[in-house]
Amino acid sequence: MNNFAVSRNDFNDWMVPVFAPANFIPVRGEGSRIWDQENKEYIDFAGGIAVNALGHAHPVAVNALTEQATKLWHVGNGYTNEPVLRLAKQLTENTFADKVFFCNS
Repeated sequence: MNNFAVSRNDFNDWMVPVFAPANFIPVRGEGSRIWDQENKEYIDFAGGIAVNALGHAHPVAVNALTEQATKLWHVGNGYTNEPVLRLAKQLTENTFADKVFFCNS
């Protein structure tokens, strides 16, 4: 991967403008906070849009993701997998649902 400096202005030069990202580039996060390239701290009110709301770099999530990454990174819906079946069982046993459907949007 190339290692060269980038700035928020580069978005306008290189990206198709189908959305308008913030005027800074986050480079690290912890909990609900993120820091930009200048080490300025922000509260991440947009984190998790369309995917999750877990915050950033929580040790429990880091450990779970690291453990899972040593097994499988991603399987499409052409397969099932052990974690999803375990979660489905827990949900059907502990909620009103007889069956569940997992999706990402």
